[in-house]
Amino acid sequence: MKNNDYISIIIVNYINYSLTIKCIESILEKNILNKYEIIVIDNNSPNLSYEELTFKYKNVNKVKVIKNERNSGFGNANNLGVKESNGNIILILNPDIIVLDNAIDEMINMLKSNERIGIVSGKLLNEDGSLQYSCRRVLSFSKFLQSRTPLSKFIDNNKKELITSEYLMKDMNHDNITEVEWVMGACMMIYKDLFLDLGGFSKEYFMYFEDVDLCCKVRAVKKKVIYLPNAKMIHLHRQESTKKINKMTLIHLLSMIKFYFKYYTGKFR
Repeated sequence: MKNNDYISIIIVNYINYSLTIKCIESILEKNILNKYEIIVIDNNSPNLSYEELTFKYKNVNKVKVIKNERNSGFGNANNLGVKESNGNIILILNPDIIVLDNAIDEMINMLKSNERIGIVSGKLLNEDGSLQYSCRRVLSFSKFLQSRTPLSKFIDNNKKELITSEYLMKDMNHDNITEVEWVMGACMMIYKDLFLDLGGFSKEYFMYFEDVDLCCKVRAVKKKVIYLPNAKMIHLHRQESTKKINKMTLIHLLSMIKFYFKYYTGKFR
């Protein structure tokens, strides 16, 4: 049965508009029970992404395409999408997400089931259907350095694997609804009012750690971050290596330094 909730689905596109189209189509083909809109922020792609997306969805009322005047990064572009949204519930999706079955309705029902729930995320799967470890623990600064940065090549493999398993919550039963420390920004649902009250995604991150930061802010106001396994989505995620020094690794390291400088007091492990 329909209700008065209005869902704003925010997708940030950069260059690869064909993936974004697949994501949008996977939503449009579903019989979502709630009223919803899809807001696509093109993050000033240096190709014809904005034109292609605008043309593709010019007659689709549920889809609104907005061009960001500069590439402001993942979190800031999503903040723009939320600012332009009309819904009371926000669903942040990566453009490389394929929504399966009734995942969105399941997430809405979970978010509404308990006022202490702040963020809900689904069960992300690889393209072959295998589990993607998308809910994680906040590691101590030393453990993060030893396992998630180029310094890991100097660490004993067994120790590194133990830390990685802790980080990825491999000890958790991923078929159970679980309260977790943080979830990937590839898929997270939150009430718009809470998102805005917390200041949205923190502006200091260009990319990476904005999702960890948001989850920490949610937990700091005594709200829960929930992993929901019956809300399934495919995430066509290509893992960037943290062992090689390149532009994205440097951005990742910079965001890491900002995050731990901001939070690392032992409060969040």
